[in-house]
Amino acid sequence: MLATPFFDAIRPILRRLPVDRWPDISQLNAIAIADKIHNFAGKPLRFEPADTTSSSAMAYETRIATTGEIPTRQNWHDIFNALQRLAFPQTKSTISQMHADLLRQGGNHEARFRSVPRDVLTMFDESGIIVASEDASLLALVRDFQWKTLFIERREETKAKLCFFLVGHGLLEKSLSPFIGMTAKAVLLNTDRNANLDAQVADWLGDSRNLVSARNLAPLPLLGIPGWDARNTNPAFYDNTGYFRSGYTRDHTAQQLPA
Repeated sequence: MLATPFFDAIRPILRRLPVDRWPDISQLNAIAIADKIHNFAGKPLRFEPADTTSSSAMAYETRIATTGEIPTRQNWHDIFNALQRLAFPQTKSTISQMHADLLRQGGNHEARFRSVPRDVLTMFDESGIIVASEDASLLALVRDFQWKTLFIERREETKAKLCFFLVGHGLLEKSLSPFIGMTAKAVLLNTDRNANLDAQVADWLGDSRNLVSARNLAPLPLLGIPGWDARNTNPAFYDNTGYFRSGYTRDHTAQQLPA
């Protein structure tokens, strides 16, 4: 079930956990300790059983930022969140710290009415994908919704030169049963696939200019990626314009920074 490309980004962590059952919190913590993973403030990261009572966004994010403790339930959503934190610790610590900072600055209003920067952070946290390539022209095709050019005309280049790492824990959960409509929110990195992508994404999310509009995250229909769905070997698969959309008019707040 987890052998598909959807889970390649967290596969190094999956290999360190049992394959026949839920990982327990002690096993998750053993990896966090071994890898010396910490939160933004340098506190050791620890997974803890979640309280049975509901917790506010402010309480949840503040707890992570101040103590390094991650409330974790035994369900797919929280397990994928834990795996995401272990596989991309710098990215996740940056997301948590920025949430906590924005909540502290905005108080109850920010907690009740999530601001645009927190929307962007949440979108990437839940549905993010890292797209990396040294070929800026391929990244531009993703940014410009040129799906047929990218996935049909330049398919072999896409397979050879573009790397896709699904990291959003909400979308990882949905990937257990993939369906037409699954669309990730991409951070595009003009870099080598062997670079420290975790650090680069953390830097991208830590730049406030990237958080002024959700349109700075490039929509990417996951089932169009070569090898991610058997049907996409047929060029007609990309004729579904309801899924492979032609784009949108960018608003004046969207800062198109270099890839």
